[in-house]
Amino acid sequence: MLKIIRLSILIVVMSLVCRGDAFLDDIMEDYDFTSWSGTTNAFYMANVATVDISALSLPTNGMSISVKSIDDGDRRENALLVFREPDNGIVLSVMVRCSSNVIGAQTEIMRRFSDFSLNPLPWVTNGLAGDRCYYKCASNGYNYVAFARNNVFVEATSFTNVVSATDIAVQLDAAILNVSTNAPGM
Repeated sequence: MLKIIRLSILIVVMSLVCRGDAFLDDIMEDYDFTSWSGTTNAFYMANVATVDISALSLPTNGMSISVKSIDDGDRRENALLVFREPDNGIVLSVMVRCSSNVIGAQTEIMRRFSDFSLNPLPWVTNGLAGDRCYYKCASNGYNYVAFARNNVFVEATSFTNVVSATDIAVQLDAAILNVSTNAPGM
């Protein structure tokens, strides 16, 4: 009986893993990923190794800031920045991931969208930030932006009208573009 239970658990786990890959493939197809993956809006002199969010002049308006950086080897840096109001409610969350190449960063957008399994579509795309950008805004202050610039994936989410994720995305994009298009030492 124990072997049957273990086999059943293994089958369920394998089906979920396969569903995840299949769902990601479906999302990539929905967004016509193969037609734009690897394309950029500018010539980049080098990949970006890190993005120091704390060095930027972001509109925090006296809110406290928590910065966490992780280097897991596959993605050279995974930084998370969260602004909090005095009641510890999350106002803004920003995540920056530096991949090893442009396609890796662009794939992160699709991977993130596949995590939104309940409502992956529709996201508006335009030239707000990055080489590829998707965003969604709501009247209650919810504002979400996901973009890739060079080898960097950025995800910014605001949960209030106090600070705008789109404004943060534009600022981060300018910083990433500056590092990407200037040769080292310039």
